Amino acid sequence: MATERDVRQEVTDRILAALEQGTMPWRRGWTDDKQAAVGLPSNAATGRVYNGGNRMILLAAGMSAGYQDNRWLTFNQAKSLDGGVKKGEKGVAVEFWDKLPFWKRRDVTLEVDGKPVKLAESPAWENPVKVKLMNGREVPTKDISVVHDGKRHTWRQAEQVLSTLFSKAHTVFNVEQCNGLKIEPIQIRSDPEFGRAGYIVEGMKNDGVSLSHGGNRAFYNPGRDSVQMPHQDQFESNESYLGTLLHELGHATGHADRNSREFGGVFGSPEYAREELVAELTSAFVAAETGIGFGDENHAAYIGSWIEALGKDKHELFRAATAASKAADYLIERGKEVEQERSKGRGQEGGLEEAQAPELAALRKIWTEKGVSAERQEELLADIAAKAAPGAQVGPFRVPGRPTRQEGVER
Repeated sequence: MATERDVRQEVTDRILAALEQGTMPWRRGWTDDKQAAVGLPSNAATGRVYNGGNRMILLAAGMSAGYQDNRWLTFNQAKSLDGGVKKGEKGVAVEFWDKLPFWKRRDVTLEVDGKPVKLAESPAWENPVKVKLMNGREVPTKDISVVHDGKRHTWRQAEQVLSTLFSKAHTVFNVEQCNGLKIEPIQIRSDPEFGRAGYIVEGMKNDGVSLSHGGNRAFYNPGRDSVQMPHQDQFESNESYLGTLLHELGHATGHADRNSREFGGVFGSPEYAREELVAELTSAFVAAETGIGFGDENHAAYIGSWIEALGKDKHELFRAATAASKAADYLIERGKEVEQERSKGRGQEGGLEEAQAPELAALRKIWTEKGVSAERQEELLADIAAKAAPGAQVGPFRVPGRPTRQEGVER
């Protein structure tokens, strides 16, 4: 009989081997990889983004293999898209979780009035009020006794203690390992998306996180729900500053009013290292979305603790990846909220008429290349319009009306 594949142990062993060599397999030299696809690992057939441990597995696998495409799919999904996997290609194992309801278990008996019964069909939803039996009779679930190992349970009790989750190993392949797929081409990142990062920062500030500058340390204070950062000119680049800030905002997602992770422990403790692992993976996931990496020079201080923790428990890495997946999604969602609000205001009276000024797009590109955030760009354009009379021509721009100046943007 074949031994069931232990995906978690396989992945943990690979990650441990990399960490022992001082390498973090989920990290990429983002500024050197201008041809990487935008976005987190996703399924090419369904479009769904992978979560938790699978997100980490595929992000690391894609980086290791040097794939430009971030999309993955199974052998059968490739066939469904009129393509196929290239001969000799090896896939990557991911976890697929499913639920085994208690009434399908062989060691469970259902009884009505003391007599064994069987269900005729699966209930249409969880916690049903009534179910249909093999004899065609419908009975309330409150009248069914669930027997397991000599003990009796109500239907609801059985749902909680006898229904079980189980995982299966599925093999997926990167789109670049396939031929003939009828799918859209990937979006190529030309530069780090400073604007999207800026939206995330503003979104988290709107969510209650306070941001202060000063000193030589970057850290998150959960008691005050605040991030302390050195001044931006103390960093080597705008990207380095934003990457560090996004890392600290990853910690902020653990606040009790957000994802409610447990903070605690002093530097070097298992608890401290565990939260740093969550923040590290969160940075990797956000970097996949924005192209802005995080270079923490102190990561070597955590590697020893991570190796010790992962060596003791194969589930530790997956718990961290699941928490990081939720944290990254929280940050990205806050950023999207700001972006949507900004897009609603664009095109309204009071801005510069971009349709009549193609030079404006070129100016935005220059600003972006110099690391000027999207928020600051909007403010600069508002300044230009605010200082000119309605209808005036300012260089390549025509001002249709006097705009409302943006408020609350940190300079």
